[in-house]
Amino acid sequence: MNGLSSAAALRARYAAVIEEHRQVLDALDDAQLGALATAVLGARRVFFSGQGRSGNMVRALAIRLMHIGVQVHVAGEPTAPAIGAGDLLVAVSASARTKATLEHIAVARKAGAAVALVTTVRQPPEGADTVLCLPVRHGVGTVQHAGSLFEQAILLLGDALAWHVQQRLGVADAQLDARHANLQ
Repeated sequence: MNGLSSAAALRARYAAVIEEHRQVLDALDDAQLGALATAVLGARRVFFSGQGRSGNMVRALAIRLMHIGVQVHVAGEPTAPAIGAGDLLVAVSASARTKATLEHIAVARKAGAAVALVTTVRQPPEGADTVLCLPVRHGVGTVQHAGSLFEQAILLLGDALAWHVQQRLGVADAQLDARHANLQ
């Protein structure tokens, strides 16, 4: 395969992935999206839980929200304090069966925190106050490997959510820049 045909193949695959995301966006439930945004905006502190690649995506969202000025923590990190009443746990699990994530949900509930679950499961297990079902295992086919579409959707949705929170809180871009890490 020469360079030109490789470029054409990559462009075609990229276009297919973009189309998958259009389909996910079109199939999202507006009430679920709104409930997630409301939960984040109403929380004293926001904690995130996700394992594996989903965990990487929630860490990116936590960083975005920290730049905006939201008090955020990632479950399992050494600097994460105890979760409690008034806090929100945003748990991300495509299967809604990830053991560590389910344990985090149980601890959050026991501590009096609210729980939002982002998953692909239409009827997830009990324990979440808010559920956002991403239609990546049903309704939207994928040309991608394993959970790539779910993880990408988390990242894109996370950036959209962070933008929404920034707008609702009236935080200027300069304030985000001032909170950007300077110990890199």
